[in-house]
Amino acid sequence: MTENYMEVTAPIFNIQSYSIHDGPGIRVTVFIKGCPLRCLWCANPESNLARPQLMTYIAKCTGCGRCLGSCPEKAISIGSKDGKVAALTDRTLCTECGACISSCPQEARELAGKEMTVRQVLEKVERDRLFIETSGGGMTLSGGECLMHPEFSEAMLHAAHEAGFHTAVESCSFAPNDVVERVFSLADLCLLDIKHMDSITHKKLTGVPNELILDNIRYTYHILKKQVIVRVPTIPGYNDSEANITATARFVAQKLGNDVPVHLLPYHRLGESKNESLGKDMDLSIEVPSDEHMQWLLEIVKNFGLDGQIGG
Repeated sequence: MTENYMEVTAPIFNIQSYSIHDGPGIRVTVFIKGCPLRCLWCANPESNLARPQLMTYIAKCTGCGRCLGSCPEKAISIGSKDGKVAALTDRTLCTECGACISSCPQEARELAGKEMTVRQVLEKVERDRLFIETSGGGMTLSGGECLMHPEFSEAMLHAAHEAGFHTAVESCSFAPNDVVERVFSLADLCLLDIKHMDSITHKKLTGVPNELILDNIRYTYHILKKQVIVRVPTIPGYNDSEANITATARFVAQKLGNDVPVHLLPYHRLGESKNESLGKDMDLSIEVPSDEHMQWLLEIVKNFGLDGQIGG
């Protein structure tokens, strides 16, 4: 750990207070930009790139045109989208400098991502200390992917421990083993995703195979001796088959241990509107899974003698 570890930075796109789904108790979840995966259903598409990105919200825009003159690239024009007059951004011209943001009276434009130091982030975590301590909560690093910023994640977890906070990481586990060891060794709890057990299918759905991911999960549990919760984002038509959930539960029971819970996370549509705000289309027709279907998948998990639940 460097002497000036409190000044290490990373691009942060959200710091969520009063979080109850990212580990025990009430937590502060720190979302870091940058991810090596490109999941087709990504709920946080603004997390994919490790740089600031312009997000525009047509629903808020009144088409007043005040932003037009602020853009140095002349990338904004008044037009119509979905039958509504609004300020539209030509993404081929936009450099995402953010100059247009302050000129919008409706707050219909924002930059996702800001370089922050460990010190600055810890100050925000400290604001919730009362809630954290009375609930048995802590701080969770999420993303994006914390393993893409190992120096910051290592320093942030160290600083949180120094301040007396329980720590957790949410991760896809796709990184070299030495990076996994650097970061996860400082976490009290590791919330680790398994998107699909078949490596070829995993690559089709996320852009990367799964061998490294599964190896790192085994390493975290057996070698680092960390508390692990396996989480399965459950996406109808993509990874919610009986065969895949059975294979996932078998992996946890046989390759990890029966003390490792499995959390099934039902698909939600938040990523669709976020893609629109980034000027992208989410070309999928995914239905939110029914309660009955999720209960059926949960029974598959429990049949392997594992603790499981729906949701994080």
